[in-house]
Amino acid sequence: MRVLIADDHPLFRDALRHVATQAIDGAVCHEAHDFAQAAQAAGEGEPFDIILLDLNMPGMNGFTGLLELRESCPEAPVVVVSATEEPEVIERALTCGAMGYITKSAPKEQMVDALRRVMAGEVYRPAEAEPRAKPAAGRNLDLMECLGSLTKRQRMVLALLARGKSNKQIAYEIDVTNTTVKAHVTAILRKLKVTSRTQAVIIARQIDGLLKEG
Repeated sequence: MRVLIADDHPLFRDALRHVATQAIDGAVCHEAHDFAQAAQAAGEGEPFDIILLDLNMPGMNGFTGLLELRESCPEAPVVVVSATEEPEVIERALTCGAMGYITKSAPKEQMVDALRRVMAGEVYRPAEAEPRAKPAAGRNLDLMECLGSLTKRQRMVLALLARGKSNKQIAYEIDVTNTTVKAHVTAILRKLKVTSRTQAVIIARQIDGLLKEG
């Protein structure tokens, strides 16, 4: 079983390696110290069976890195391992496609149990981290769900829309036809549940703020 451990702290990578080998029979661990190295490892060689991902390591850019890894390795469950324990952050990570969230303060036994559950197909969240019922939090999670529904190319188009680019300019920048850009914009409006580019841009800027908070 191939395991990718992506964390910028060598001591914690070592701790996660021990957790992974205890939780997963035949675990072969590969390590990455930043997002660029993790993305490179994920895109080369045999696919990984599970990815353990530090949410705040260099290059992650909030939740964007998680989304990119999920898209490049759709078959490998991603477990976020982070010092951040806020329930809303945990829910955002799960909404962005993580199959589990482990806090770095968790005891080793809890981490082992979490990995075993994820490998069995469950979604794992810490029992003490149930989301609090806040209107703002609910709105944020709705936005993250919208983002998670977009493909990588659609996210690129949305980002360019937010920068005020026209369809022609977007087509030039991502090297596609105007017709393709129009199709992407139509799909984006549908997935964001809005009816105009202006509304999509407003949502894009709200999402960008949430991603950077990660």
